[in-house]
Amino acid sequence: MKKLTYISLFAILLFNSCSKPIEFDLPTVEQTLVVEATVESGELPRVIITNSQGYFDPIDTNTFLNMFVTDAEVKLSDGQNVFDLEFNLIFHNGIFLPGYTSSDPNAKGQYGKSYSLNIYHEGDTINASTKIPDPLYLDSLWFDSYSGDYGDTLGFIGALISDPDTVGNCYRWFAKRINSYTYNYESPFDNIKGQPKDSRFLAPIGSSSDDKLFNGLTYEFFFPRGEDGLSSAPDDNDLEQGFYKIGDTIVVKSTTTTYPVYLYVRAMENAAVSNGSIFSSPGNLPYNVEGDGIGVFIGYGATYDTLICE
Repeated sequence: MKKLTYISLFAILLFNSCSKPIEFDLPTVEQTLVVEATVESGELPRVIITNSQGYFDPIDTNTFLNMFVTDAEVKLSDGQNVFDLEFNLIFHNGIFLPGYTSSDPNAKGQYGKSYSLNIYHEGDTINASTKIPDPLYLDSLWFDSYSGDYGDTLGFIGALISDPDTVGNCYRWFAKRINSYTYNYESPFDNIKGQPKDSRFLAPIGSSSDDKLFNGLTYEFFFPRGEDGLSSAPDDNDLEQGFYKIGDTIVVKSTTTTYPVYLYVRAMENAAVSNGSIFSSPGNLPYNVEGDGIGVFIGYGATYDTLICE
């Protein structure tokens, strides 16, 4: 045991003596406009424009707020009408952020329509296009219980769809628990009873799929509960994480989308899973925005179903 201790101490001293601080100047990163835009059936458009930040740039409240571009000219066309989007606070991923939208009900997304987005800011021009595909309705929906540490009270959502016999259909799934907590947890969550479980629709990892493997077939699949990165609720941080629970009332949002959006979501989810690992392969997200910026313009054709877990 003493010999092992001596060897360990020698190794520590050896590596410490070989360390040498290295200083180098990081190149200045040129700012680029970044666009995240969505048109969805039955919903008003949402466009967020920011300036890119360097990987090592400091982030604080002022830096975060200054990233948002608030004086751009943003136009949305559905092929028949052109809508001038106005700057406003928009609800995005669970929080209100500076962005652009319209108060015109005619600007709500419609199935089967193609949309083009044009952005002008300080001499820069950005163009993008997308489509809201026709909807696909679920054949059936059920709660599939899972036997684990909590018995059979937890589980996943199961669904059945009949895919049209046309190659290239793409889908993405979201869900939201609309019931409230019926009990309290241990401190500091001893007053959570009566609060709603989810404030927004959440997509689990692997939420997007194309139909290469089941084109024209009736297909059964299962998906877990999506994680809310903004939530500190106990069931988002314990053995219930990723599961639905008997008694939950869930609204499932099934969306059709385009192949470029599917590629973007898949790459985004792969990057999220790697979580900055040094062993993961770096790569750029496949954007569909063109011109003097980067980003994505998403079209969703949404349908909704309600499920009571029992």
